[in-house]
This record gives sequence, structure tokens and C-alpha cells, in this order.
Amino acid sequence: MARPKAADHDAQRDHILAHAVAAFADHGYASASMAELALRSGVSKAGLYHYYTQKEALLFDALMRYTDRLLEICASANSEPDPHARLSDLVARFIEEYQTSRAHHIVLLNDVKFLAPSQRALIEEQQRQVVDTFASTIAQAYPQHAQQPSLKATTMALLGMINFMFAWFKGQGPLSHAQFAQLVIGLWTSALAGPQLSWKSLA
Repeated sequence: MARPKAADHDAQRDHILAHAVAAFADHGYASASMAELALRSGVSKAGLYHYYTQKEALLFDALMRYTDRLLEICASANSEPDPHARLSDLVARFIEEYQTSRAHHIVLLNDVKFLAPSQRALIEEQQRQVVDTFASTIAQAYPQHAQQPSLKATTMALLGMINFMFAWFKGQGPLSHAQFAQLVIGLWTSALAGPQLSWKSLA
């Protein structure tokens, strides 16, 4: 007979994951040992192995949950019928999420390469779906940017602006995350509504 799951099993698993992600973000996945992860989580090494038999399983679980969360945000924004409002909602929701998921985001950007190929492919597919959501929303809101290479460049430039805000924006100064989101939305609304650059002129 299978051993019944403890009442606090899921909560303890979440606790371990949160501390593991913080360790990966602080020191890098390669430098974080299972002993350190157990210490930071406040559990014994044997207790840690009860939940995760290897460090890679921790990384995969954390990134799968996080990319699932990002796709949930995309789905929520897609319920907005107006594409202009949907794009603004996407930007605002992602920046709001990054306020509490900074460590997860750093790990997603830096450590997905440590996963096994099959696991990495699953995470990268989730990331592609996020990019596709932004691209399709931009194309619907601003049809003049719907063709390649304009659409790809515009999409990646917008995502680059918000995906790397963790490197400099802490949200502890005079500008809040919500205010920064409005700044980004204003900048991109003005830029996307303006005349499209000729790609031939940039060659």
C-alpha cells in the first residue's frame, strides 16, 4: 500500500522550491549543491531528497510551474477583445508578475540550459508560446508591423525591455512597478502607432 501523503506535503514542496530558486538566482544553478539547498530550505538533506531526488528535478519543476504561470497570464489577457487594450494588459500583467517572481525569471533566463534536452524542449516551447502571444497581439493591434522582419524585431524589442528589467529595476525608488508598466505602455503605444521604418533604409 502506498504511503499516504502528509497534509503539508504540497506546502513543504513549495517552500523548498522557493528557496531553491532563490539559491539558483543568487549563485547560479551549477554552484548550488543539494546540501546548500537543504540548508536554505531548513530541511535535512534526507528530507530534501524525499521531495526531489536530484537537483535537476528541482530546476525543471520550478521552471515548468513558472512558465505555466506566464501562460496563464497570457490566457487572461487574451480575454480582452480590443487588441490595443490586450497588449497594454499583457505588459502590465507581466511587469506585475516580475515584481514577485524576480528569482524565477533570472533562473529561466540563465539556467534552462542545464536541463536535459527533453525537459529543456518543454520549457522552451512554453517560452515560444509566450512570444507568440505578444507577437500576435502586436500584429492585431498594429497591422503595419504584422509582417516579418518588423514583427519579430518589434516583439523581441518589447520583451527585451521588460524581461531584463530585473538587472536594474528594483521598484524601491520613486518609480513603482505599476508606474514603470505605464511608462513602457506609453512608449510602445507611441512607437508602434508611428510610421514604420523602411528595412531597406537600415541595410
